[in-house]
Amino acid sequence: MRRRFFYLLTLSLPLLILLVGLPSFALAAPTLQESADTVTAVTIPPRMNARSGPATTYRVVGSLSAGTEVTIIGENADGTWARVEIDGYDGPVWLAKWLLNVVGGDATAPQSSTAISPTTTAASVTVEPSTPSVDTSAGPVAVTTPSRMNVRRGPGTDYAVATSAAAGTQTRIVGIGPDRQWYQVEMAGQSDKLWIFASLTTTYGSLEGVPQLSEEQIPPRPQPVAQSAPQTAAPSAAPAAIARAAALPGIGFGYGVQAHIIHTGQEGLAMDKTKEMGFSWMKQQIEWRIFESNPGQYGFGDIGPIIGAANQRGVNLLFSVVNAPDWARESGFDANVGGPPADPQTLANFVGALAREYCGSSLKAIEIWNEQNLHYEWGNKPLNPAEYVALLRPSYAAIKAACPSIYVISGALTPAGDNGALARDDFAYLEGMFQAGVANYADGIGAHPSGYNVPPSVTWQNACATIQQTGNFFNGACDTPHHSWSFRSTLEGYRNIAVVYGAAHLPIWPTEFGWASQNPPFHPAYAYAADNSPEEQANWTVEAYQMMKSWGWVGPAFLWNLNFRVVANGTEKAQWGIVRNDWSPLPVYDALRGMGK
Repeated sequence: MRRRFFYLLTLSLPLLILLVGLPSFALAAPTLQESADTVTAVTIPPRMNARSGPATTYRVVGSLSAGTEVTIIGENADGTWARVEIDGYDGPVWLAKWLLNVVGGDATAPQSSTAISPTTTAASVTVEPSTPSVDTSAGPVAVTTPSRMNVRRGPGTDYAVATSAAAGTQTRIVGIGPDRQWYQVEMAGQSDKLWIFASLTTTYGSLEGVPQLSEEQIPPRPQPVAQSAPQTAAPSAAPAAIARAAALPGIGFGYGVQAHIIHTGQEGLAMDKTKEMGFSWMKQQIEWRIFESNPGQYGFGDIGPIIGAANQRGVNLLFSVVNAPDWARESGFDANVGGPPADPQTLANFVGALAREYCGSSLKAIEIWNEQNLHYEWGNKPLNPAEYVALLRPSYAAIKAACPSIYVISGALTPAGDNGALARDDFAYLEGMFQAGVANYADGIGAHPSGYNVPPSVTWQNACATIQQTGNFFNGACDTPHHSWSFRSTLEGYRNIAVVYGAAHLPIWPTEFGWASQNPPFHPAYAYAADNSPEEQANWTVEAYQMMKSWGWVGPAFLWNLNFRVVANGTEKAQWGIVRNDWSPLPVYDALRGMGK
């Protein structure tokens, strides 16, 4: 099995610095504003980081529980971070200002834009008033900080923009959103109550007494609107296969886990552990190059025991087929990475033979390729979604001809941003797949929604603020905001793209997902594993399964992974394992076993 988790490299190469830690000497002294009067505040989140400077790139120096009283002695230049004194701390620290509730002192104390170092004391700074007067007599006020920001109809970026506000616009806060990331406000010249993102404002006055609204009290969340799909002509060779696929019943949601059991002799034990959790699906990756060393010579002997063990226990199997053998690849191919065949028909011949060999068995689905929007999964060739669909098309036809009941799943993309030849944004790549006609050649759309250190229900827009509350050392969601940090945003984005292209009938199959937990991490490139406690790993995994089942458009979902602490302990893959190296359960396994199905 080849599996790597260097997803972050696909967002921004400077993130390499984050993966190994940012040296303290690289952080410039912040520009801050000192408060002329004492301002008392309390922390809002259940858990909140205190840092050595006014940004998430500064080291964490402590963790504060909700209601901790602090004294504000200054703030940074844009008013987003507060410099505070806290009983028991040796010197001032920095807190995210939007996560503080002012309870005493003058919330509109004059401030200074004097640039000083983090060690400068208030007594050494000349304070000159620079902030306009804010009237908080009728309740707390949020003052916008960006040069221009959107004001929306509801608490989220999926709501329509009602108007925009220039920097310094004062709005009266009348409500707080369900996740505490948005303020409901009254604005001059607007008859309706509107919403602004709290982290892009400076708050004056106490939020005590301002109601936090429930989901039932906010405007209904917008639903994606289907649009006509582009008309893509299907090749004449495939209509019969398409007709058979259309007759397949919807498979519905299912509980699955990915394992590595090939060549281990542990297939029976792994199946038993899967059934013990109440799961009915297992995924195994099949390296094509191992099972067809020469054209037409299929060595399926090592697959047979897996099929037999699954047959005996009633476990459904998904095989993910990757990595062309050398004889099938293009001339001059890069042997350092896996890649697709030069002729798509050679892969079609292999998966057709696989489907024919095990038709009617526990093999229920075949996934064609893996993370083809990454360079090292696509042979360091240009990342072209139309080329992938050209690979999928004959494989789909061959599988359906051999065994019409087997589901064909498109290769799951990795959540990523554009990064030259190394990676292609998965949303853009998926759109390209639909434009090339993928809906004609798949029974489900593969996905790899990642967890990183963000809870499953949190969207990417709220990920930064959330990890500041839950406690973190890894700050990717703050430093390079992108949907790929969010499990929920990735899956909802895929669903929206499918709906827009007229493929709402195709379920999304999360063929890998999960949260790593290991402190210290087994590999420095996966620093986020240290942020997730075993309890968080357990709770978030259960929550993710419950969310996916409730959505109604998700097919079988496969947790990464069952047993890498058994077969590859100490490697980065093991950080996602749910049993120890002796097969005893970790908290996440126990939580899944006890989860209602």
